[in-house]
Amino acid sequence: MSRPGLPFYFRFIGLLLALGSASGSLSAKTQITVELFPLDFLEGDCNYHSITAASDGRIYFTVGTHHQHTSARLYRFDPTDNEVSFVADVGEVIGLDPSAEVPHGKVHTPLFEQNGGLYFATHTSVYDGTLPDVAPEDGRIPYRGGHFMRLDLASGEVEDLGGPGLANEGLITMAPGREGRWLYALTWPTGLLVGLDLETGHVRNWGTVQNRGEWGHLGSTWDFICRKLGVDDRGMVFGSDREGRIWAFDPSAQRPVEYLENLDLDHVPPVRDESFIIKPEPHYFWRNWRTILWNEQTKSFWGLHGGSTQLFEFSPTDGILRSVRPMLPTGIEAAPRNPWRTQLGFVLSEDNVLHYLAHSPPTEIEGRRPVRATVNLLTYDITRDEFREHGTLIGPAGERVFFAESLEIGPDGRLYTVAWVETLDPTRMAAVQAARGQAAPDETTETIYEIQLVRISPSALSGGE
Repeated sequence: MSRPGLPFYFRFIGLLLALGSASGSLSAKTQITVELFPLDFLEGDCNYHSITAASDGRIYFTVGTHHQHTSARLYRFDPTDNEVSFVADVGEVIGLDPSAEVPHGKVHTPLFEQNGGLYFATHTSVYDGTLPDVAPEDGRIPYRGGHFMRLDLASGEVEDLGGPGLANEGLITMAPGREGRWLYALTWPTGLLVGLDLETGHVRNWGTVQNRGEWGHLGSTWDFICRKLGVDDRGMVFGSDREGRIWAFDPSAQRPVEYLENLDLDHVPPVRDESFIIKPEPHYFWRNWRTILWNEQTKSFWGLHGGSTQLFEFSPTDGILRSVRPMLPTGIEAAPRNPWRTQLGFVLSEDNVLHYLAHSPPTEIEGRRPVRATVNLLTYDITRDEFREHGTLIGPAGERVFFAESLEIGPDGRLYTVAWVETLDPTRMAAVQAARGQAAPDETTETIYEIQLVRISPSALSGGE
C-alpha cells in the first residue's frame, strides 16, 4: 500500500532514547500483596482492556470465556462495600442461545462512558474452522457478528445496539469520537473499520484498513489487526499495522484512511537496544503498537510497542514519534513472543504518571505447578522522567497473579485489574477443570487459575505495603 501524505505537514524527528531515572527503583523480587475478589465464573478465562471506573463511583468490567457454549459477562464492583455484582450475560441481552449458535465469548474493547451510559462491543472466542467462515462441527449457527452495547448507569439495564451484521466478524477494538456522536471499531478477522452513529443508530462501514486482516495469506495479505485505536483532540483516529506503519482516519475526509509518511514504529525498538532484532515473522505483535492512549497534558499519544515493550510518544500534529524507554522489569532482557510480549494493562493518572502491568519472570514455589510469568507493576512519571519498578503482584495467601490485560484507577485511588490468579485448593482446581474442559487458553495448561478482580493499594506506589 502507498503512503500518501496527510493534509497537515509531517516532519520526521529522529527517535531519541531517554533512559529515564533509575533512582527509587525497587528489587524485582519485591512483592506487592494485592486484594482478590473472586467471581465464581468457572468458565471465565480472559479480560482484555475491559475495565473502567464510572462516574457512579463503581468499577465495571467484563469477563470473557473460550468455552464454546458460554457468553461473556458484565460485572460491577462497589468499593464502598467491596461487593462484586453480576450485571448481565451479553448473550442473553442479545437473545442468543449458545447451544444453537456460536456465542459472544469475549468483550475485547474498553468500556467508555458518555451520555449516562457505558459503551462496549462484543467479539467471538471460537476460532475452529477456516476463517472467516467458522462453521462449528456440532451444527450450530456460525457467529453472526459483533454487537455494540450500552449499560445505562441509572437503571442498570444493558441494551443491545446492534452491529454491522457481518457474519464471523467480531468487534475487537473500539473508541469513541471526540464529538460524542460516533463509536469507531475494527472488526476481526478482516479488519473493517466500522462506526455506530449514536444519534441515528445507523452503522457505517468504511471497508478494510489493514489488507485482508488475520484471515489473509501469511507473508502477503495477512495483517495483524490493531488492538487499540487512538483518538486525538481533533477527532482523528489512528491505528498501526504489522509492518509498523501508522494509519490515520479522518471522519471528515472523502477518502478517510491514509498512512503517515516518515513515521514508522519499526524505528522504535532498535533505539532501545542495538542487538534487538524484529524477527521476520509476519504475525503476532512484533511491529504494531500493542496499546496507546491520548494524554491531554502533553497533547500527544503515549503507547507501547508490541514487540519490544518500548514506551514511545507520538504527536500527530507535530509529526513527532520518539522512543522514550523500555518498560521492562528486571530479569527480562528482551520482549519476544508470549509470555514476555507487551500487555494491555496501561493507564495514565491525573498526575501524569503511566502505570503498566508487565510480564515478569516466573516466581517458583516448591510444591506448586510452574507458571510461565508473573505480573510486575511499573510506572513512568512523564513530568519527572522517572521510571520505577514497584514489585510482583501476589495474593494474600501467596497466590501468584499473571496475565493481567487491563488496568484502571478507581475513585478510591487504588489500581484495579482483572487477572489470572493461581488456584491453590485441590478441590477448587478439579471444579475449574471440569467446568472449563479444553477451552482454557494454551498458556495455562500447566497452572490452574481463576479470573479474579485484583486491587492494588496506593501504598504499593510509594514502595510500601
